[in-house]
Amino acid sequence: MNSPAVTHSSASFSIRKNTLLMALIVYFFVTLQKPLSHMYVVTMIYMFPPDFLWKYLIAFCVGCLGVVLVFKGLKMDEVKGSLMGLFGGILVWDSWFEMGLDFFEHQNAIPMIKDAAGTPALLGSHVILEMSGLFLIITLIITMFQKDMRCRMLLWIRKTLGFREGIGKPTQGLKPQTARIAFNEYLYVTWFMYVLMITTLDPRVAGLNHVFTYVLSAAILVWSLFLLYKQSKQNEVGLMIRYAIGAAGVSWYNFEIATLWGLYSEYWVRPDQNPISCLLTIAVFIVLARFIWLTPVNPETGKSAK
Repeated sequence: MNSPAVTHSSASFSIRKNTLLMALIVYFFVTLQKPLSHMYVVTMIYMFPPDFLWKYLIAFCVGCLGVVLVFKGLKMDEVKGSLMGLFGGILVWDSWFEMGLDFFEHQNAIPMIKDAAGTPALLGSHVILEMSGLFLIITLIITMFQKDMRCRMLLWIRKTLGFREGIGKPTQGLKPQTARIAFNEYLYVTWFMYVLMITTLDPRVAGLNHVFTYVLSAAILVWSLFLLYKQSKQNEVGLMIRYAIGAAGVSWYNFEIATLWGLYSEYWVRPDQNPISCLLTIAVFIVLARFIWLTPVNPETGKSAK
């Protein structure tokens, strides 16, 4: 009879050898991060009043921790480096971006945007984020001109527009810093999708129930399913993590718009009313993080072992 340890090890090995299952586990893990981020941000913003400035100092320190994680991950293998970049990106976005937007909203008394019926549509922090789309576009264009850039979407745009020949060939033998890549990907995908959603929801542009919003949402749903299909084809865990950052980031739009349409309720935005569900979500995330972190790695390539 096998011991529990041997049985557990065999099951773990079997899961890791199944690249399709691993790709889906990684996708679910990265998606599960979104509810955790909401729990953190909602707690920080609404548990303490806006004039409690200590919460912004705490958030700043948490963001600094995110930068440290990315720095520590620069010399790690592809799996751990990608995870460190992901974790760093989460902490920086949630603490410096989300909390920073809330800080400037209240410090500058930026009013919310209302629709024609007088119903609040966007918070003041959303207005700041919407405006930041100008900086987002500029930095994405400059990033696209970087010959060693590896973003799949920007590579496709560059090829479609015929820019590839003018930029030059990528540097041969260049070993990517996966922590930095995962960090950048998380920030830019999250930033892009939120700017896209907020701009669309702005009643001065379209609005929640505008036909443009319906068409865009349908297109993003199809895009999300395509990215999920591509995710299932990844065969190396580090790459699975980095691809899932983009795939899950795009698909989260569907969850956000669905709750705004009243199709379901997000338990993670009220951790005070749903403590058990939130604790279970945190526990599952930690278990999956540990499982992925312990992925065997080929010491010669730095990639997950076959």
